[in-house]
Amino acid sequence: SPVYGADVSGSLFERNTKQWSLGHLGTIQDLLERECGVVIEGVNTPYLYFGMWKTAFAWHTEDMDLYSINYLHFGEPKTWYAVPPEHGRRLERLARELFPGSSRGCEAFLRHKVALISPTVLKDNGIPFGRVTQEAGEFIVTFPYGYHSGFNHGFNCAEAINFASPRWIDYGKVASQCSCGEARVAFFMDTFVRILHPERYELWKRGQ
Repeated sequence: SPVYGADVSGSLFERNTKQWSLGHLGTIQDLLERECGVVIEGVNTPYLYFGMWKTAFAWHTEDMDLYSINYLHFGEPKTWYAVPPEHGRRLERLARELFPGSSRGCEAFLRHKVALISPTVLKDNGIPFGRVTQEAGEFIVTFPYGYHSGFNHGFNCAEAINFASPRWIDYGKVASQCSCGEARVAFFMDTFVRILHPERYELWKRGQ
């Protein structure tokens, strides 16, 4: 059966490459390591993905609902499906109906990245989505709380990492968490609010 070599820590960009290198994006996510000393593989360090024919990635949003950027280094194309963030709750409701057992076992079971739902099923349920095919040498960016899935057309190698912008902070504050512990990746939002939204910090500390 097909094997997807996913979540392999590393990068194919040369260390001294500063422009368009996924390990040197220079976004506010850098506060995570600089201010908190937190390093999370695949979140603020790159992961490699080695795909082959018939390998797929299930519907999910990024950890803490961050942005992601994916670069296809070489090989066959990768097709992506994406649901607009404003329709994310509808996809979650549909997934709970389709996978009731998984839903009972974890409040955010889609973070386990095991739920494959055909685009035809989304269409039948009135959930809008887009489709794009990524070729070698192209970047794909996913947005906060943007559910996405897809498949590989054959052998290829991609590299991905998360990143953040000030726009993401409000998404991060309310990002769902895996309740069963199987796929829990989380960090405190305190530093981001304190440095980037100082006018809201006191209210944030009071839970408002």
